[in-house]
Amino acid sequence: MSSADTQVEPANTEQRFRRLTPFWQWVLIILSVASVVFSAYQVFNLGRFTGYVPIENQYFYAIVALLLPTAFIVFPVSPKRGKEGMTWYDILLFLATGAICLIFVYYSIDMLDEGWEFSAPEEMQWLSLALVLLAIEGVRRTGGGVVTIIIVIFAVYPLVAGDMPGVLEGTSETLWDTVAYYALSTEALIGIPTRAFAGLVIGFLLFGVALQYTGGGQFFLNLAFSLLGYVRGGPAKVAIFASGLMGSMSGSVITNVLTTGALSIPAMKRIGFKPHVAGGVEACASTGGVLMPP
Repeated sequence: MSSADTQVEPANTEQRFRRLTPFWQWVLIILSVASVVFSAYQVFNLGRFTGYVPIENQYFYAIVALLLPTAFIVFPVSPKRGKEGMTWYDILLFLATGAICLIFVYYSIDMLDEGWEFSAPEEMQWLSLALVLLAIEGVRRTGGGVVTIIIVIFAVYPLVAGDMPGVLEGTSETLWDTVAYYALSTEALIGIPTRAFAGLVIGFLLFGVALQYTGGGQFFLNLAFSLLGYVRGGPAKVAIFASGLMGSMSGSVITNVLTTGALSIPAMKRIGFKPHVAGGVEACASTGGVLMPP
């Protein structure tokens, strides 16, 4: 036997998700549960029972304070360091992110009353810069380098807009005005994506999970099978029809796949669909299903 045959391949040491100790697992669970509970409190207007109704930017900063720090818990600075556990700089980034967001929660009314996105106090400008950098680092860890580069290019554009050629030319802004607008306005960090997620998606996810565990999803699937299960390619048509019904109620692609795909994908495979085709049909059906009203 040659040495080439006996050579052992080096183990892959990269690990995208961090190996957490029980303490940090509990921290992650507590933050996740707290974000869901607070979202349900806001989305379902439970404040009418307690007398406390946070204003919108208070709520959005609170959600960011609960969820953005988890990026520094779950994802290491590099996949090669996934087995190291939490390091001192991860803990520092985790605490800094939560602290800055909580400060913004506290001053959220002042932000609106005094228009801080256009004229923020100096200390808030520094905090805004720190939060923008922390958010970019969180995106780099979770989304990868390509997404981060795209975000950075668009983020620095206001600084150099006056020097851009042709149709790209605009009015340049200072660094402090730019980061303050990114962190303190309702058009950037707590803009449309955050508003859609915190105001709509979480509520739909809760409804989807409720449907899944109360049998609502199974009802839609049985209805689809009774209508289309006997025709040629029936399971694929069932996947589309059931995903449309389920998506109209849950509004969540993930919940849709977990609910309808658990039965439709095996059914498609049993009649001869290749696994990747069955998965693709269900993925497309579940994605389109969430566009169904209401």
